[in-house]
Amino acid sequence: MERAVARAHLPRSGDSSEIPPSVPTGRAQLRRGPRRSRTPRPAGWVLVLVAVALIPLLVATWTFGRSYRTSEIGQVDSRLTATAGRLTDELGAAADRTSRLGLSMARSPRVQRALARGATTRRVSRSPSGAVRLEAAPGSQPSPVPPASVSQTVLVRAGHQVIGHVTAWVSMTDLLSRLSAKAGVEAAAVADGHVVAGPLRGYAVTEASTAPRALPLGDNRYRVLRQPLGSRVSALFFIPYSKIESSVRHRELPTVAAGAVTLLALGVLAALALPRLSGLRERANGRDWRRPVALVGDVAVAAHDPDALLPVILETAFAATDADGGAVVWEGKEIASLGDTSTPQRVLSLPLGDERRPEAGQLLLYRRRHDFSDRDQELARSLVAQGRIALENARLHHLVRRQAQTDELTDLANRRRFMSALEQEIARTARFGTPLSLVLFDLDRFKRVNDQCGHQVGDLVLRSTAEVVRTRIRGTDLAARIGGEEFAILLPGSAAAGAVTFAENLRVDLRREVAVEGVRWPTTASFGVAEFRAGMSIETLVGAADKALYQAKAEGRDRVCTADTGDADGPPR
Repeated sequence: MERAVARAHLPRSGDSSEIPPSVPTGRAQLRRGPRRSRTPRPAGWVLVLVAVALIPLLVATWTFGRSYRTSEIGQVDSRLTATAGRLTDELGAAADRTSRLGLSMARSPRVQRALARGATTRRVSRSPSGAVRLEAAPGSQPSPVPPASVSQTVLVRAGHQVIGHVTAWVSMTDLLSRLSAKAGVEAAAVADGHVVAGPLRGYAVTEASTAPRALPLGDNRYRVLRQPLGSRVSALFFIPYSKIESSVRHRELPTVAAGAVTLLALGVLAALALPRLSGLRERANGRDWRRPVALVGDVAVAAHDPDALLPVILETAFAATDADGGAVVWEGKEIASLGDTSTPQRVLSLPLGDERRPEAGQLLLYRRRHDFSDRDQELARSLVAQGRIALENARLHHLVRRQAQTDELTDLANRRRFMSALEQEIARTARFGTPLSLVLFDLDRFKRVNDQCGHQVGDLVLRSTAEVVRTRIRGTDLAARIGGEEFAILLPGSAAAGAVTFAENLRVDLRREVAVEGVRWPTTASFGVAEFRAGMSIETLVGAADKALYQAKAEGRDRVCTADTGDADGPPR
């Protein structure tokens, strides 16, 4: 009967945890024992925290993807704009060649005799710059030439009488093909609103925008820039968006891989540490049993920050091995410490560096009395091994993030990072009323360096220019390469007078210090300076500095010009 009563009063789910008076003490302890041991399983915590850590990873991947895409489109736009600029020079050279060859043929006695007889003569002059086709025919009307051609017509006279003409022309398609091969940009000629050659032949391109833009043609999208060459002819430079997306995916892969491996390492780290850390709940020394969960949360938060990961690795190993003290030493300098590090009797030292320099960092665990058991040492090594993986992937994450904001040739900020910083500085200046100036400068006749010395020498000139700029700016300034040979420097706290002095000193330094083997003339630059005024937008400030730079070019180059207040609508360069 007593047994039946006890069974009737056994606690069930939802009952009070108080022991009923009629239940025998031993039986109640048996029933309470399992309830006290129901702690969250380590695997469950690991899965929850890894799932939580996935959220910032996905956000970071999406953010970096947008950054990479913006950066890649900016680079593509710079290439398209630079190629369009080269076309102007190529057209001038082609016009000179056709005029020179046309005059030479018109002066030929043989051609003049043929024209007097009413005969037509055709020639082709070939050179590395391309083929020039010439036709000498009777009459004064120019010979018909293919659409999208650069042509010149010279009249041939016998005394005061016109006996014929010579028409010389260069095919725009051939010219664009050579330019495309040099620049790595697709190019095609457009006549009467239709592409006349190349992979886009037959497509209609009627919009007159001369700035880079997206253009859907057929089933594909292109980044295009249209350069008008006359009333009916223009050049179209384009790069398929598929190439842009391929480059973006190629740059995203290291980010995704680094994040995935970091999460895996954190999961293993937490799985190894949490069982040992969970034992802290059973201790009677007053330690908080919730600390293991907080530790794993700290690891997830610090996933992409090497400086924040080191203290977390130390605390995790410290708690897991029940050490009395610990420290992280990096390149001889103590980064973090925990517990009693004053008089250790037993020291466990584990390397934290990477494969190239394993001894660069050390994790030191201390005990005053007992040695570290084999189990403690093995657990500490496992934790440190996973911590090293997390550190390496955090380093890779930082590297990839930096690459998304840095110009890879000069190691200065790229256009995207510069425009973001400019927006922030304008907001700060508008709020606090501090001065802000913008300096734009462009290397003079840089195309001459590429054409006569090669693009590798041109790259050396750009790197040398960036190095001079880097040694002249303050820690609060920001220098960026925003185009082919165009640079920008943001000067917070500087008014126009100070910015002009800075630009003038930099101009002199560039002329004196940028010396690259193979370049036989000094490197000069033209500068435009503009100070932010209340009510200005980013576009008006940049436009003012750009107009001042245009003025410096027009006045003879190698000089500094300052924008007038509100002067932001200069002609495009």
